Amino acid sequence: MCGIETNHPDFVIGEAMSRPSFVRLVLLLLCVFAPVSGRAGEIMTCVSPDGRNVVSVTLVNGAPRYDVTCAGKALIRDSALGLNLDERPFGAFEIVGTQTGSADTSWKPVVGEREIVRDRYHHLTVELQERAEPKRRLHVEFRAYDEGVAFRYVLPAQPALDGTTASSEATEFRFADDFGAYPIPWTEAHYSETPTPISECKSVLIPLTIELGDGVMASLFEAHVANQPPCVLKQKDERTLRPHFRKGKLTLATPQTLTWRGFILAPNVAGLIERRYLVENLNPPCAIDDPSWIEPGIFIDRSGPIETENIKRNMDFAAEHNIGYVHIDWSWYGTERKWSDEAIAHFKEHMPESTRKRLEGHDWIKNTSGNPTTVASGYVPYLQFMERFYGSLSHIDLDMPEVIRYGKSKGIGLSLYVNGGTLRPYGDHDVDLVFRTLASWGVTALKPGFVACNSQEDIQWLRDLVAIAAEHKLVLNIHDGYIADGMRRTYPNLLTQEGGGGRETNPPVTHELMLPFTRHLVGAHDHTPTLYSGQDGRTKLFEMAQLVVYHGARQSVRNVYGSRNQFGPEMEFLEKVPTVWDDVRVLRAEPGDCVVIARRSGRRWFIGGMNDENARLVELPLDFLNERVPYRATFFSDVQGLRDARRTVMQATAADVLHVAMEPRGGLAVILEPATVP
Repeated sequence: MCGIETNHPDFVIGEAMSRPSFVRLVLLLLCVFAPVSGRAGEIMTCVSPDGRNVVSVTLVNGAPRYDVTCAGKALIRDSALGLNLDERPFGAFEIVGTQTGSADTSWKPVVGEREIVRDRYHHLTVELQERAEPKRRLHVEFRAYDEGVAFRYVLPAQPALDGTTASSEATEFRFADDFGAYPIPWTEAHYSETPTPISECKSVLIPLTIELGDGVMASLFEAHVANQPPCVLKQKDERTLRPHFRKGKLTLATPQTLTWRGFILAPNVAGLIERRYLVENLNPPCAIDDPSWIEPGIFIDRSGPIETENIKRNMDFAAEHNIGYVHIDWSWYGTERKWSDEAIAHFKEHMPESTRKRLEGHDWIKNTSGNPTTVASGYVPYLQFMERFYGSLSHIDLDMPEVIRYGKSKGIGLSLYVNGGTLRPYGDHDVDLVFRTLASWGVTALKPGFVACNSQEDIQWLRDLVAIAAEHKLVLNIHDGYIADGMRRTYPNLLTQEGGGGRETNPPVTHELMLPFTRHLVGAHDHTPTLYSGQDGRTKLFEMAQLVVYHGARQSVRNVYGSRNQFGPEMEFLEKVPTVWDDVRVLRAEPGDCVVIARRSGRRWFIGGMNDENARLVELPLDFLNERVPYRATFFSDVQGLRDARRTVMQATAADVLHVAMEPRGGLAVILEPATVP
């Protein structure tokens, strides 16, 4: 049978059985009794434990095809599966076996959104073998969860495939209708709140969120991208998208498991956020024997000159306001990457006169080695061969041992930026040596930037990078094009990653209100929220609410230290809000317009809400609270017509409903804690 437990409640048949229960029963029985002999044309199915999500598989003229339905709605129809090998087609298969079963386990995240995550699914593996010699084999493994469906290719050990390269996949996502989707063409593009028909999606990134109608939602994702290049989706025909490798080819080395692909499926848009842990469920368990050293937290990012006394002032501020880390960005070790003699000569020739005067008498060339095991001193130029940046200089006056000692005395960690292009094989420096050196100094966190993440070799290197960091007890924030794929379950020292348009891209409010329903569904996104910026009229609470709406074990906030004269009562929220959670509830979900999310840490709940340019009144039921406990609610709301916040304290219970007026580009923040100590 296909993952069915005999004690499933839908097998209890009574006189008053409802029609929905009967339909689920029929689907489950179809799953149980689906033919598995593998004759052409026969249909094999895998059904989620709740009966809502169904994957159907068949073989047509030697080619595997699959369908996906959600709550009776067709999502994918008659779509191809397989790999395209360079040497000759991989196919004309026959089914030589099937495996079915179920799993129901739980795991505890080290850093995440839930205290316990349930990993429950039914599975079906279809074992394919070519009819002709050399009879190469390809297995396709399917899983059906209550939260969605997924599949991957598994290559058993076979010399006939070792060393073979695949230029692409035969995989298709042939949609049953011209659904509306929310695409972006590159990682730092901005999402629109207006859906785009699938037929108009030419080349888009994964994840891709899709409306199926009647409120039902799907998000197409990749998970555990470990042994092959990540993909973009390109149009094959009117309603069909195909995954294409971002860069290079796929080299096979059996036995080998490839990337999981699938859909988060939900009855409504809020459900997408509450089911996003499916991506992490498809990754291996934690690979770190003792992860107790991993310390999540808020990081002060880009906070003034890179000089000893300024960094120490930042650390004083962090200690005062319960902020765990201070980050030092580019130029602390000189130029991000090593400059060639040609680059140095070009800078000398084309630097503006103002730069020439500042550098007169200073040995700036010594700072162009791009060596992250040393600390620069003096002036550092920015990017080579880019004249528009030749007027940008950073001045370094940093006693690194003293800064680290001072931070430790305050309980504050130090985070450093390292450009991925300085590390082998992309640069001159061994990853293990660099990480070991920085850890020996007392550095606890790194932010690798410009990290290669497009080819198969890039991805394998990146995962090794995270593993090496874990060996040296370093937590990471990987920047630029790497999109989360659930690796945080396996290596929880990867606190967050960018892989999306953050605040430094100057996004419109609409984009920031689309992120929770799109890019954030596959994992934490280092949006680098800027607090107190007031950009485009954003209120203080719009920006403060990001610390709840945007999940992530590392929150890199900018412009806090430099905005001290703007602080108001909302600073209490910043000082108390954690970055790791035990539960999540979506209270308001209007992509592009308004989002309100509640997250629990221990016995306290924190609510964050963000609003678009239209004032609105929102009702927030508190029925997620413990109904037996009275709560003290510290409520921060916008002051009408201003960017400022007001603080109100009230009593609340699970029976209450909050009525909140949200200002244009405004927000809300609430702390709910038990009013009595047990």
